[in-house]
Formats: sequence, C-alpha cells, structure tokens
Amino acid sequence: MIVLLLGYIWMYIHRPFEIWQWLGDLAMERVYILTCAVLWLFFHKKSYIRNINVLAVFTVTAAILVSDFLTSTSNSMNPVVEDWLKIMFFTILLMTSVRDETELRVLLVGFSIIFSVYLLHSFYEFKFYGRHVFRMDIPRLIGVGITMSDPNSFGASIVFFLPLFVPLWMTMKGVLAIPLRVFGIAAFLLAVICITYTGSRAAFVGLLVYIVLAVAFSKNRWKILFASVIILPIIWVNMDSRLQNRYLTLVDPSRGPANAQVSAEGRLEGFRTGIELFKKSPLYGFGPGNSQYYTRTKLQTHNFIGQVAGELGSIGLLAYGFLCFCITLNYIYSRFYWKILKMRCPNADPYPFQVSKAIFIAMLLLLVMGLGSHNAYRYTWVWYAMFQSMAVVALKKKTDDYIREQNETGADDTQTLLESEQTAMDNPVPQSV
Repeated sequence: MIVLLLGYIWMYIHRPFEIWQWLGDLAMERVYILTCAVLWLFFHKKSYIRNINVLAVFTVTAAILVSDFLTSTSNSMNPVVEDWLKIMFFTILLMTSVRDETELRVLLVGFSIIFSVYLLHSFYEFKFYGRHVFRMDIPRLIGVGITMSDPNSFGASIVFFLPLFVPLWMTMKGVLAIPLRVFGIAAFLLAVICITYTGSRAAFVGLLVYIVLAVAFSKNRWKILFASVIILPIIWVNMDSRLQNRYLTLVDPSRGPANAQVSAEGRLEGFRTGIELFKKSPLYGFGPGNSQYYTRTKLQTHNFIGQVAGELGSIGLLAYGFLCFCITLNYIYSRFYWKILKMRCPNADPYPFQVSKAIFIAMLLLLVMGLGSHNAYRYTWVWYAMFQSMAVVALKKKTDDYIREQNETGADDTQTLLESEQTAMDNPVPQSV
C-alpha cells in the first residue's frame, strides 16, 4: 500500500497530467486515487494513529468546511475546498496505512526522491529549454506543470522540503550509505540552486531562516555553519547580476525596479486587508479563497495571518493555532521520549525524533514564509502533521518497548526515571538538540 501511496504523492507533486495533456484527458489522478481507495477498503489491513495532530488536522478541515458552508453563494463546489478535501481523502489513506517506523522511512525516502526528481525536471526545463516567466526584469525558474508552479509558490515548496533532508540522512546506513549520501548532498544543492533561480525573495529569506534554525536545533551547528560559509558564497558569485540585484533589493530597494518595492509593500497591505475583512466577519470570515473578491486590489492577501483571519475568521485562527500548538507539543514530547531512550540505550536510532524535529522546523518556516505568502491551504500543513504524528507514535512505542524489556529483566530503574521525567513535563520548554 505504501508504494501505491507514493504513486499518488508523485502525481500530486510532479503532476504529470498537467505536463502531458493527454494524461489529464484520461482523468489519471482521479482514477488512480479511487483505485487506491478500493484496494485500501477491501484488501488492506488498516491501522490508526492515536496522536493529537490527527485531531488538529480535522479541526482545521472543520473550520474550512464551516466557513465555506456559511459563506457560499454558488451551487458549484469551491475549488479551494475541493482541493483541500482531496488532500484530506489521501491523508485518511495515509494515516491508516503506515503502521510502523520502517514504513515511515520508506514513505519519507520515497517522498524525498519524488520531490528531488520534480526539482531536477523543473531545473532541466529551465536550463535547457528556457521554460520560465519573465517578471521583475529577470527570467525566473518555475515548476513543471501548472499548480504551484509560480516562482514564489515553487520556491516556498522547496523551502518547506529542506528540513526533511536531515531525516533522509539518518536513513543512510549499511551497503547503500555512500550512494544515498551522494544523492542527499546532490538533492540539497539542487534545492538551494533552484531557490536562487526562482528569484523569490521570500524563498531566499526562507533559506537563510532555515540555515539559522538548523544551526540552532543541531548538535553539528559548527559543521552546518562551515558548509554554509563555503557553499553560499560560491552560489552567489556564480549568480547572474540581475538575480543578485533582485535579492539585494531586500536591503536596498534602488537595486531593482519600482514594482519590486510595491510587491514587498503588498505583503503588509495583505495583512491589513485580512484584518479589515476579519472586522467585518469576525466569526467565520468570507470563505476559503474568497478574500480576493472583497478587496480593493482583487488580489490574494499574500499573508498567512491576513488570509486565515479574512477568509476563515476566528474559527480558522483558533484551528490553525491549535494545529501549531499540537505540532509544537509533539516535538516537546518526542524530545522527552528520545532523552529517555538515549539515556538508557546510547546506540538507539534517532530517526523518529529527527522526523518530529524536522516537522517542527517546517512549521516555523511555514509561519515565517507566511509573512509574505498565503500558504494556509497547502498540503504541507496536513501531510507534515501526519508525518510527525507517525514519528512520535513510533518513538513512543520504541521507548515503551525498551522500558518493558528492562522491567521484565529487572536490569535498571528506567520506569522510575520515566515517571520523574513525566512529572517534569508539566511545564515543558523546547530546547535545541
């Protein structure tokens, strides 16, 4: 079932039916996911993830559906809601199919390979066939396909993918260690290069923020700093002068065209617009994706808080706040379980903990990038929350199994340690690892 789910992830991210039109005419995506659903319903042994992230994801979904129901004036389905329900339908298949840490590893390695192939295809089309959009006086790399192919959206997708390279590195053991590590390094460099060629200042800032977070949350912070000091200047000096000027407008607006400064100011205006809409409909907003129809500019808000406040109102703000709280809480508890496990078993595999931490960092990036983009309805929120919930459940099971084994043999007092650590969790505070 995991292989079938990875097939759909490839379709959703790479979107071949948007690249080759004849596949779209065959309704490829719909046929595939329905086939997966039938196989899942009748032939697959189902599991269930007992984690608070599941409740949070369905809370966000409920807020979106309630807001749409109370604001809809059309008989046709809202395309934003339709896309979100597709994401949730696949998420249900996902959360009931991944049963252990091994399957989670396969899923995330497959996800990383799929996304890297998507990056490589996009970069190939840009470099050798000149596929781009000319905007802000520069040619800008775009993703293949149509959905989320815009330079800003494409760049943001890459930034949110960056944290998953650390768990990917943790899977690189045994005979395949060398080729997998070569792939990991090459994919990471490709991701950084693609970000620079998008000309997206938000994505460029997101890259820098990720480096700061990686340093703050890693024991290998000096290695990361050293690699960054080497790699980033090399990429910068090999960058076209027009791209350099594009990024320099972050500190010196005179480096770029006037519309670049207008674009930057539009992000702040998007927040203000969202708050104005919130004041008019504070409970459930104006409906998912509808803010552009009630603004002076007729454009999206380009701000996460403004988008949620204006389109979903208080129920949306509370739902997304709850989701962020749950992801943070899961990270804290994963630190707790990992500390217990590592103290009694120094050679324990850190993979589940690294996944949980990566998702927490990705959430921070979503919030930071949300200062300049409307990313409330991205698949990233849902899928990443599920990845973390699977990792935390796997880590808890591993820790409990080890404690049970020690208790049966009477080897140590791990249970007493666990109880004392649990008491200390009354007021947990995340710390860097």
